Amino acid sequence: MKGLKKFLTGILAGAMALTMTLSAGTAMTAKAANGTITIGNAVPGQKYNAYRVFDYVPANEAQAENGGVYKLASKFSGLTNYTYDNDGNNVAMSSFFTVGDNDILSTTGLSTEDDAKVFGKAVLAYAKAKGIENDGSAVANDDGEATIQVSEYGYYVIDSSLGSAVGIDTTTPNATIKEKNSVPELKKEVTSATNSSTVYTDKAGNNAQIGDTVEFTITADLKAGGRGYVITDKLTPGLTLIPVENSNVSFSDSVTLDFSINNDYVADDGKKGFQITFNGEPSANTTVTVTYKAVLNKDAVIAADKNINEAYLIYGNKTETTHVTTETMTYPLQIKKIAKGDTTEKVLAGAEFNVYREFDNSQVMFTKISDTEYKVDPEGSVDTIVTVADTALTISGLNAENYVLVETKAPEGYNLLESSVGEHKHAQQVTVATTSTTEAIQVEKVEDGTGLTLPSTGGIGTTIFYIIGGLLIVAAVVFFVVRRKNDAE
Repeated sequence: MKGLKKFLTGILAGAMALTMTLSAGTAMTAKAANGTITIGNAVPGQKYNAYRVFDYVPANEAQAENGGVYKLASKFSGLTNYTYDNDGNNVAMSSFFTVGDNDILSTTGLSTEDDAKVFGKAVLAYAKAKGIENDGSAVANDDGEATIQVSEYGYYVIDSSLGSAVGIDTTTPNATIKEKNSVPELKKEVTSATNSSTVYTDKAGNNAQIGDTVEFTITADLKAGGRGYVITDKLTPGLTLIPVENSNVSFSDSVTLDFSINNDYVADDGKKGFQITFNGEPSANTTVTVTYKAVLNKDAVIAADKNINEAYLIYGNKTETTHVTTETMTYPLQIKKIAKGDTTEKVLAGAEFNVYREFDNSQVMFTKISDTEYKVDPEGSVDTIVTVADTALTISGLNAENYVLVETKAPEGYNLLESSVGEHKHAQQVTVATTSTTEAIQVEKVEDGTGLTLPSTGGIGTTIFYIIGGLLIVAAVVFFVVRRKNDAE
């Protein structure tokens, strides 16, 4: 009989030594009268809870490690008749264990890793439904270790809100288990923009003109059984959020969770953004995808400063994943109007320009900051920039792309630009470089020539005068001949 007890104990311990989902019910045997269960490789700040579902009764108290039997813990007495909904499949607890003579358990149904996982989830679901208190808990320290004090021998289910996995290292009174699965992750990318050609190859950011719309995509891996999931996104003041809607959120596979969206979220640092709070626990690992947009506004900082968008995932005991960021850059440019051939490059006053984006031929609008500075502003009322004497004009808020400067008025005594760009006459192409910053600004020289140039209408010009003059001469000759003839008669 003693050998049989040891055999049954060995089967149970072996089954529970397999990797199991923590919040799905990671189970371990811990003969821990006044002992401990230490969780190694734990997530700092994460809370772990232990529930003793089976009492362990050793055959010999002095040599408890040599074998014993298991009995159902009194607070789990109703577990025998409990049926667990495992992703739509009803699982009876009698398939895992049965109660025999003297309340000794037969655990032959707990023989595989999958058995242990489902059993653990069932135990925790039952405990939550019945309001059963845990038998000890601990929060992992900065070194990644959590030690739970336990006072009874038993078979414990370890629970956390991570939904990750651990395995059994030992069944001595001071048991040690290790966290095995990775914690949830969140990734963020720039997936599109008004001018998508300026999205970075690695999608870690983009270049943009003020007023451009930027599309972001967040993916978050939610672990089965995990709790407390909240996606948080904080935007720089230079980005205006287009409110996130339910249709912007999707799940992989068939796993879904109820969620709520707060588009008025304000972080402790004052940055605005949004939060998506997920209710309940995923029944299986799932990836949630959030695709949303924001507009680069007139409060955007100019290169080399970056407009940062920051996102992270809150999970479990208010633990945060690594914060990930994307950057949106916008650039300055100086326009220097000079006379052609002037080596002194004296800046000329009175030249007027309209500015167009080459990729879509849209005209750029501005807010005038000063006589020498303009900032891109889609809602601005200024459509023409005007040069002043001695100082170059500065435009800020441009994308790293091609623009067309169209000169609509030349300085007094000078001609309009003689070149054309596409359909634009008196125009010059400008390519804004990503190296242009407020401290090392790119300068674009625009040269006008001098001298009188009369317009040509395509008519016959002075030829008409030669024709009229010739006709008058012929008429005079004819008149003279006719007159002499008349006089002779």
